[in-house]
Amino acid sequence: MSPVSISEVLDWLRAGAFLASGVADSLVWNGDDYALSGFAAVDRSGSSDVTFWLGGTAASDTHANGYASSVLARVQAGLLFAPPECAGLASELPGVRCLAIVDSPYHAMVEFLNRFASGCSDAVTGCAAGVRVHPSAVVEGYVGENSVIGPGCVVMRGAKVGANCTLEANVTIYPNVEIGEKCVFQAGSVIGSRGFGFYEYAGERRMVPHYAGVRIGNSCSFGANMVVAAGFVSPTIIGNRCHFDSFVQVGHNCILGDDIFMASQSGLAGSVVVEDGVELAGGAQVAGHLTLGKGARIAAKAGVTKSIPAGRMVSGFPAIDINVWRKAMVNLKRLGEKSGTR
Repeated sequence: MSPVSISEVLDWLRAGAFLASGVADSLVWNGDDYALSGFAAVDRSGSSDVTFWLGGTAASDTHANGYASSVLARVQAGLLFAPPECAGLASELPGVRCLAIVDSPYHAMVEFLNRFASGCSDAVTGCAAGVRVHPSAVVEGYVGENSVIGPGCVVMRGAKVGANCTLEANVTIYPNVEIGEKCVFQAGSVIGSRGFGFYEYAGERRMVPHYAGVRIGNSCSFGANMVVAAGFVSPTIIGNRCHFDSFVQVGHNCILGDDIFMASQSGLAGSVVVEDGVELAGGAQVAGHLTLGKGARIAAKAGVTKSIPAGRMVSGFPAIDINVWRKAMVNLKRLGEKSGTR
C-alpha cells in the first residue's frame, strides 16, 4: 500500500462510525502525524503497520480463531483495531502507537484495506536485460533478467517475477506477488487471485479482500490451470523447489515449506501449514487451518480433516494411518463378501 498519514485514517474512522459506541477512550493517540505504510497480522506487524485483534482467544498454529492475549502484549503497530474489551488497556501496549476500539475489528480491518490498500501506485515496473515478451502478453509489473513471458500472459502492476523464470501461455500473475528465480508456470496457471473468504457483518455475508499477495521461492514449477490464492493480511507463502501438477489449488494464507509435491487435482483450503518434504497424491484434499508435518504423505483421494504428524502416511476419508486404512478395507471387503453369500 502507499503510505497514508495516521490523521487521514483516523478522520476516515470517525466519519465511518467505526469506533465503538459507549466507550470513553475509543481512540488513544498522542497526536503525532506519522505515516502508515503497510499492514500485517498482529504477530508480524511493525510500528508503521495497521493490524487487528479479535479478542482473548487461545493460541493455535494457524491462528484460526485469532491470537492469544500474550501476543497482544508484545505487538508493534502503527494502528491497532481492538474490541471493546481492550478499552483502557493502552498503557499496557507500549508498542502500539494508536489504539482504536471498534465494535468489529475484523470488519474495520477489511474496510481499511478496501479504502487504503487496494492500489499499486508505488510498484516497480519494467523488464530487466534479456527478457523475452510475446507481443500478445501484457507486462505491467517487473520481470527479472532472462525470463520468458509467453503468449497471452499477464503480469499485473505490483507483481515481481524473478530472473530466469518462464511463463508459458495465458498465465496470470496478480499484484503483490513476488516470485523467485528459475520458476516455471504452465499454461493457464493463476497466481495471487482473491481467496474464497467471507465473513458475517450486520446480517450480511461479505467478501474478504486478499491484498497481501503471494511469496514464492526459487526453482518451483506450477502445473496447467492451477491456482494459488493471495493472503488476507499476510501473504500466502511457498518455499523453494516446490512442484505442483495441473489443477492444484493452494488456498489463501497457506504456508508451504521447501520440497513440496502436489499431484493433479489435490488441494489445500485456507491457512494450511505444510512443512518441508510433504507429498500429496492425486485428488487429495486438506481442510483449512491444519498442519501437515514434515515428510508426511497423503494418499490419492484422501480427505484430511485433522493435522498430520511428521512422517505419517495417511489414506481414506477421513484420512487415517494408511496401514489401519488398508486393514479396514480388507475387513470391509470380507464383510461384503460374507453378506453376499447369504
